[in-house]
Amino acid sequence: MNPIGPATAELALLLLLELGAAAAPAAGQTESAARSAGERFFLTGLAADGRAVPAVVQGDLRVTSIEMPCAGCHRRSGWAGNEGTINVAPVAGPALFAPVTRGSREMGALRTSGEGTRPAYTEATLMRAIREGIDPSGRTLAPTMPRYALREADATTLVAHLRSLSATPPPGVTDSEIHLATVVSPGVEAADRQAVHEVMRAFLKDKNAGTRHETRRRERGPWDMKQHYDAYRSWVLHEWELTGPPGGWPAQLETLYQRQPVFALVGGIVEGDASPLHDFAERMRLPTILPQTPLPPARTATDGFYTLYFSRAAALEADLLAERLAHGAQRRVLQIVRCGGPGEAAATRLNKRLASAVVTTLCYDGRIAPEVVGLNDVSAPGAAVVLWLAAADASRVLAELPPATGIVYLSSSLLGSHAVRPSERLGDRVLLLEPQVPLDELERHAWRSLVWLKAKGLSELPQRVSLNALYSMLLAAEALSHPTALVSREYFLERIEAMAARSPHRSAYPEVVFGPVRRFGSAGGYVMQVPPSPQGAHRKAAEWTVPQS
Repeated sequence: MNPIGPATAELALLLLLELGAAAAPAAGQTESAARSAGERFFLTGLAADGRAVPAVVQGDLRVTSIEMPCAGCHRRSGWAGNEGTINVAPVAGPALFAPVTRGSREMGALRTSGEGTRPAYTEATLMRAIREGIDPSGRTLAPTMPRYALREADATTLVAHLRSLSATPPPGVTDSEIHLATVVSPGVEAADRQAVHEVMRAFLKDKNAGTRHETRRRERGPWDMKQHYDAYRSWVLHEWELTGPPGGWPAQLETLYQRQPVFALVGGIVEGDASPLHDFAERMRLPTILPQTPLPPARTATDGFYTLYFSRAAALEADLLAERLAHGAQRRVLQIVRCGGPGEAAATRLNKRLASAVVTTLCYDGRIAPEVVGLNDVSAPGAAVVLWLAAADASRVLAELPPATGIVYLSSSLLGSHAVRPSERLGDRVLLLEPQVPLDELERHAWRSLVWLKAKGLSELPQRVSLNALYSMLLAAEALSHPTALVSREYFLERIEAMAARSPHRSAYPEVVFGPVRRFGSAGGYVMQVPPSPQGAHRKAAEWTVPQS
């Protein structure tokens, strides 16, 4: 019999009182509603009545379920992993409701005293484990596992959710194939579109050539490697081309997905606001890995889980510039944007952050009226001009600005693959806000991937777009090499979180790091000085900086 400490006894008494006070049981709930309520508790710690549930951890430490929700350690997928030095047990249905034996996938994750094997959980023994920390064999679970004072209704819905995790194969996966898609929006430059498609097709060809051998090993290989080889599938890549204005994209994405469900969206490139793609991915719980876009949705940590981005792009540049201007001499700022274009959101963000500066924002329609330029006195000491414009527009504006214009800032995210050269009369006063690795450092930074691109005859395509497309495929391949990733989209994303920072492969960004609430991989950027001569090299006007967001 297990001894009961004061805090545990108090928790048991509280549980009895909660059970007595509970209203109608969950028997009237639909299965779907029970899973939904259980998912909320699993992810957030909120019970059906919206309150936190008392718990005890480490024997006598009183906490609440909001402070220690299940997903905090077991992750959204339920397949867990390591929490610091602690190996956390998986709680997804196939792991819980099956026995753990020596040599099984779950063996290493079990943290109990004794032999380490256990019978399959039942609903009753699982509720006992959640409340009392006792496994089906009668062994005590690790003290780091909270003992929750869950009412019967909340315990039932939590069990329903755990049972549903990985209960059925995710869409897009068969015994022999895994279907993926890449999305390209209207307005993307032809060279960038080609880079995305050609790189991904070349990678797919290599990947499937190797899979033929792995499939043979799965059929004929030794029994102890069967689980490893079971992860191999032939990849089928679908190229989803969107058309028309963004308002019509959700319906197009829905149609394409219904025509052929896919396991994940990988890579791709979206010109302008990526919110329609983001919203679709979150609604469908569809992993979307590193679409290239100048305008990912402005999000907080809780706004999304299923979409991973390289960077906050133009929004990051606005924050980078805001901090630079706040600590510099510029007190008059003129922003020039295409109203309704992707630069508008960045201009709005910069305006909000520059409380101490006089900021004027102008819509550019193909020309700058001389009287407007004079009105804003862009030549005065402390003046700065920010061009939230694509390459063609930025080149025209640079040609129209008067010779005495102050510092001019350009957005790398909006320029895309195009190099813009200022006129000689602006001298060295044109600076570039740059979230990616400077071009002259790219070969040293991503040499491994550049060698691959050259070997495939793809080195003449836009370099950064190509590197980023290749990186998205490499990360997806690494994550999908684990068998569990094939049964859980959430675990697939968690694998990418764990592997991105350790991957030997490189994108065009200095670093890419993800976490449970970090969905933008690269957090900083440079300020580069743009040379007026085509032969000149960009120089760093400011080293890598991570601004406050």
